[in-house]
Amino acid sequence: MKIEKSGVLKLFPTYVWATQLARQTYEPINRDIQSRLDLIRRQRRDLDRSGQWQTEQDLHLHPELAGLVEVILSTARGICDSLTIEYGDLAITGCWANVSQKGFAHRQHIHPNNYLSGAYYVATAPGSDAITFHDPRVQLGVMIPPARNQDLSNPDQVTLDVREGMLVMFPAWLQHSVPPNLSDATRISVAFNVMFPDFGTRMASPLWKGDTPT
Repeated sequence: MKIEKSGVLKLFPTYVWATQLARQTYEPINRDIQSRLDLIRRQRRDLDRSGQWQTEQDLHLHPELAGLVEVILSTARGICDSLTIEYGDLAITGCWANVSQKGFAHRQHIHPNNYLSGAYYVATAPGSDAITFHDPRVQLGVMIPPARNQDLSNPDQVTLDVREGMLVMFPAWLQHSVPPNLSDATRISVAFNVMFPDFGTRMASPLWKGDTPT
């Protein structure tokens, strides 16, 4: 068989951005987050007895989270700039802590009505240091031939190892879940959503132009 030219087009990629902060950056951020969580625990002493709990979704409005908010928005702007998106500004629309003890997981889900979502890791341990992303193409399940070698080109889910001080961001529509905490330590992460606050007035218009003026 004679071939003049051949190539592979990798179409419609799904990006996940992982950023490990330097220790001198993340340690003060983690202390401030733990301070806010300790205050919540003092007000609600029953929370830790439940094994798993979440805060309200307004953590980004509290002074203790100012350092993390700055990191999130700076990273999100970098992502949008790298994708050459035209936008006016970005805003965090929700931010909450997830506290999970041994045996607790988080089911597969998405974050509707936002552009980016993410998680920042405050406390992890071996056995409680992962997030799993699921292939969003439901039609892929129609046929799943066995693969000789598993790599990023053929699985239906990918598990990312995480650690304290890591920031992970991804499209809000991407299905994700958290495996059970297999360690004896408490896992703490801060989840968040990012959106264009002026989407309706700036970005929601049709992307095409008419042939004649009205």
